[in-house]
Amino acid sequence: MLKLNTRIAVSLLALGAGVTFALAAGSVDDQIKTRQDEMKANGQALGALVNIIRGQTAYDAAAVKTALDTMRAAIAASTAINAWDVSAQGGTIVSRAKPEVWSNAAGFAAAEQQLADALTGLEATSDEAGFKAAFPALGAACKNCHEQFRAAEN
Repeated sequence: MLKLNTRIAVSLLALGAGVTFALAAGSVDDQIKTRQDEMKANGQALGALVNIIRGQTAYDAAAVKTALDTMRAAIAASTAINAWDVSAQGGTIVSRAKPEVWSNAAGFAAAEQQLADALTGLEATSDEAGFKAAFPALGAACKNCHEQFRAAEN
């Protein structure tokens, strides 16, 4: 039986979800690109979920699962190459990550945990009512992190 390493498995899952990630660990630019890919994937997935919340798209458990799987894959890809590590500062790619990501590592870790908890809460839902009840935690997690750790667009 073939065993895939975690990076390959995450890459295949991400590619299957229509997302590409920079997986070559080592350079700061690779780390920055991967975290930017994470944010893009999360934003697209969140957009699909917001459309359900707003009633623009009918609730579909499979679509919710796909969006959440996409977010999990994006987070896993960033984790696999330490995209949020202190070593991921600098580089030649312009990044909106504030220095507080690294200078307030405990706060950033708490924000990451808030996101993980929100995803877990959504993954535990099995119907539209549960989804709608759990969704605000995801929005709050995204907002909290962006307010603290993402610089304004230039």
